[in-house]
Amino acid sequence: MLPPVKSRYQTAEAQAALELHGPDVTLAQRTYTARLLGADPALVLHGGGNTSAKATRTDRFGRPFDALYIKGSGWDLATILPPGHPAVRLAPLLELRALPSMSDEDMVAELRRNLVDPSAPTPSVETLLHAFLPMRFIDHTHADAVLALVDQPDGEAIGRSVYGDAMVWVPYVMPGFQLALRTAEAYEAAVGQGRTPSVIVLERHGVFTFGESARESYERMIDAVSSAERAIAQRRRSVSAAAARFDARAAAIVVPALRGALARAAAMPAERGPVVLLDHDDATLSFLARTDAATLVATGCATPDHVIRTGPEALLLRDLELRDAGALALRFDAAVSAHARAYDAYFAAMCAAKGVTKDKLASWPRAVLVEGVGLCAIGATIEEARVVSDIYRHTMTVMTDAADIGTYEPATRSDLFDMEYWSLEQAKLKKSAPSRLAGAIALVTGAGSGIGAATGAALVSLGAHVVLTDRDLGAVRELADRLGARASATVCDVTDAGSVQAAIDHACVTFGGLDVVVSNAGTAPEGLLGTQAGADALARSLEINLLSHNYVARAATAVFEAQRTGGCLLFNASKSAFNPGPKFGPYAVAKSALIALMRQYAVDYGGLGVRANAVNADRVRTGLFSGGVAESRARARGLSIDDYFSSNLLGREVLASDVAQAFAYFAEARATTGCVLTVDGGNAAAFPR
Repeated sequence: MLPPVKSRYQTAEAQAALELHGPDVTLAQRTYTARLLGADPALVLHGGGNTSAKATRTDRFGRPFDALYIKGSGWDLATILPPGHPAVRLAPLLELRALPSMSDEDMVAELRRNLVDPSAPTPSVETLLHAFLPMRFIDHTHADAVLALVDQPDGEAIGRSVYGDAMVWVPYVMPGFQLALRTAEAYEAAVGQGRTPSVIVLERHGVFTFGESARESYERMIDAVSSAERAIAQRRRSVSAAAARFDARAAAIVVPALRGALARAAAMPAERGPVVLLDHDDATLSFLARTDAATLVATGCATPDHVIRTGPEALLLRDLELRDAGALALRFDAAVSAHARAYDAYFAAMCAAKGVTKDKLASWPRAVLVEGVGLCAIGATIEEARVVSDIYRHTMTVMTDAADIGTYEPATRSDLFDMEYWSLEQAKLKKSAPSRLAGAIALVTGAGSGIGAATGAALVSLGAHVVLTDRDLGAVRELADRLGARASATVCDVTDAGSVQAAIDHACVTFGGLDVVVSNAGTAPEGLLGTQAGADALARSLEINLLSHNYVARAATAVFEAQRTGGCLLFNASKSAFNPGPKFGPYAVAKSALIALMRQYAVDYGGLGVRANAVNADRVRTGLFSGGVAESRARARGLSIDDYFSSNLLGREVLASDVAQAFAYFAEARATTGCVLTVDGGNAAAFPR
């Protein structure tokens, strides 16, 4: 259960906002309280809601005119700044009320035509609603608690019992010109009856409050939502089921298998898939344990404003058999296919009923609920998946509260379709050209520095989502923080099979699975194999420079088998595999064996679509050469340290970024396996044979 909403208004902060966002006092006040609304996800989520203020401006000739500051398209209330409320000339907007109807395209054209600054963002699709109401400040949210009250067959009666005559009720109308007209008419009718409204409730949509000051409008919103929360607490007649215990190992099996089914449903290329973000908090698991969860999920979105993100209906899965990977994959394929067929039928039925022709959106689910595992939010990127996760978590809150006080009955499928295929709504889904590694999830070992860090950064820059692992958790966390949301850090000791499995599981529950593994971690031990010290060094080297790579490859291959979309195993070998150096046997022998390991995986798992390749780098100035190793290797060649690192056919030092480019190439080379790529500046003695 979410904490109750409360006022975040602070007089000192409001005054500071005037200084920060000035000199326009109205716009500064508007910005401050809009951000307060956006700071509470129980009120608005990811670009939802809108806010406005009316003020008098002057034109270039000093003549006054009335203006409406209204949230612009693309702005989020949580981070909005003054430019996010573009000014629109109010008088021309008020004249539009005389029209009986207006197309969406004409409405947007009028809004843009009357912008005070023509380069400003396009005003909200609900601008006319704000314009037609007389209040100076207006706030609109999709508050969870209010939706729980109005997503009911008797929502108006419930609303009256909570707000009394202070409420203006507006039956459901899709946002746009008609909603603006009906809301203004309903408000004026209430005033004409001698009532003093303080809240406007839109059936199955949301709530408006207003006031002569930004503070009054904001605090009325908090009061309205708090009243709804109290009403829910008083009316609740049932208690949600206790949360099932989360099983991390089961989740690491289920999520990649689901991701593979989604990738196949979306006809994505091999070694690619969507991001699957897992949320398994107690509230989510409790919802999934409810006996009516299937009914609630099938009923649909809490508000049509969310349909463009979550689709009209989530997919719910129960009673999974985890011991049989093949059966699990078949179950997911069947479930995703059935969901797609149901969506296609809905789309066809709506198009036929409305007599329209539309380009169908993707049929696969955006939210998948798995009992005992949690909410799997689907997106092309982790950012998209987080939006879906946040919205559907709040949807479950609305469903739970609505069902516990009555009957959850949100907008109809017809209404959802209208919103889902509304051109103004689809414009929110900004599409960009895919990056080269878009859809790839990678894991890099030894990513705390050197080649591993450079490779992780390169993969993220090309669009991959990357899990960075190292024994030094602080180093990979620092790197992940620099790389942003598409990088995640976890500790991993590659010589410990359990630690490796935990890192692979982290990739599965963080991003949804795995497509590319760069097995990079290693050491560079020296010694003569004919001595005891050399033999001991060889034993240690085989553990970290050979066997650890198999731990990584084995755990990754299990994920590839679950996903059934192929996979890419990449190993950091060495030119020493072909051209061993003096007194460097412990290193060279293990790296030679690593090449054989790579080739064996290429042979054994090619039929599964798994590729295995190696990069043979040489003399890259990284931590591998610390502790006197660089000095020792240079002496063995009779060179200075700088000459040692640039002693190759090209006469240039090989950088970690050069090796990273080779790994990135292999991540895209889907027809290449069993291959060794040299990145050594040219060494004829180490040319692969």
